[in-house]
Amino acid sequence: MSDTELLGALRRGDDAAFEALCSRYESALRRYARHVLRARPAVVVDDVVQEALLRAHRALRRDDRHIEVRPYLFRLVRNCCLDELARVRTDSVPLHLLVAGEEPAASGPSVESAAEQRDRVALALGDLAALPEVQRHALVRRELDGLTHEQVAAELGITPGASRSLVYRAREALTRADAAREARCEDVRFALLKAHDDKRRAPVSALRHVAGCGACRAFRTELKHNRSTLRVLVPAPLLLLGAAGLAPALKAGVVKPVATGAVALLAAGGAAYELHQHVFAPGDPTPIPLSGVALPHGRLAAGAPLPARTALITARTAASATSAQLTCPTGMRVAGLVPTPGSQRSLGFDPATVIGASTSAHVLFGPGDDAVDLAILCRVPSSTGSVRASSATAASHHLIVHACRRRTALATSPGGPTSGTITASEPLSILSGRSGWLRVKTDAGRRGWIPARVAC
Repeated sequence: MSDTELLGALRRGDDAAFEALCSRYESALRRYARHVLRARPAVVVDDVVQEALLRAHRALRRDDRHIEVRPYLFRLVRNCCLDELARVRTDSVPLHLLVAGEEPAASGPSVESAAEQRDRVALALGDLAALPEVQRHALVRRELDGLTHEQVAAELGITPGASRSLVYRAREALTRADAAREARCEDVRFALLKAHDDKRRAPVSALRHVAGCGACRAFRTELKHNRSTLRVLVPAPLLLLGAAGLAPALKAGVVKPVATGAVALLAAGGAAYELHQHVFAPGDPTPIPLSGVALPHGRLAAGAPLPARTALITARTAASATSAQLTCPTGMRVAGLVPTPGSQRSLGFDPATVIGASTSAHVLFGPGDDAVDLAILCRVPSSTGSVRASSATAASHHLIVHACRRRTALATSPGGPTSGTITASEPLSILSGRSGWLRVKTDAGRRGWIPARVAC
């Protein structure tokens, strides 16, 4: 008998018909449940399948609508598996036997793992909702409901080949959306600015990232809103330096103008402003006193030569500036923001700029009407990936690791409250360890604890 005939017999009161359906699909349902539940014991898998069949027996007998039995049973098993995975499981012990220091260990996932799982599910649902309706229908019915391409094609009124194409394009779109989220904000903003200056459309990968990143979306909106006022000014090097009062330094060989793209315009308050940028290479005398982790002893007096593998980027903007983008020379990474003498406005890195990992720095300015002088240090990372000075690293004898995940919480204590975020590829010095946790220090000087499993 077919599934439809057995379903009709069940609804007429023949319980043997349901036994036939169970014997037909129980082994396949058990395999499916075992795949979803993964590490759960076999007895849990049996319980889940039995619960699903019990629900099916009740529902099928009280409903007169036509139902495709096989996908219906698989959907019930999936729901029961999700219920099982969501159930909180804890150890229990009689209170009179509980001794201080011998509390049972939690068997469920950690708070961090649960939060990461919720984030992944939310992002996956958002990506799924963003798919075209036809692609979303084909993917859900195929992957979640277990329909064949022929059944999906019959529902949509298309050919099985077209159904396969829809599912393929939906999977590809989800993969691209996830890759766009992994992109670094600084790289995306650089691509947006370059496309804007070249008067062309930004790369599709950058636009996908912008769709899910509020900060980058605001950056792109600002560029588009002021398109008519933006322009690129590239004066002759001597004029550029003379305007900044640095012509004598040029003659002395102290200041080196940046090559292509040294002078750019960004938008702020509906007006354009210049960004005059200069690079001081290793061995060049520094025009200002320096301090930072990239220097051998943490400091360097004005006029002293820059150490090897280190560069200084200085810039000056007009009073209307609210931010600036400074790019390190090839092979170098951002090593810190240098306080400039006499600066009247507060400065700070955008959260997307990570010391030791970023190749360019997005600097934000506080309120004010004064011109902005700023400087950043750049350094070639060591073999471990750190931009800290080699002498400081050698003196500390700390192992350098990196975060393997895109975002990792930095806690004040093992399992304690969060004090910040670590990004992928950010170099971390291990200070100590404790039962699956590492106490680390970033190149920016922040300290905290991260799970040992996220370090590599």
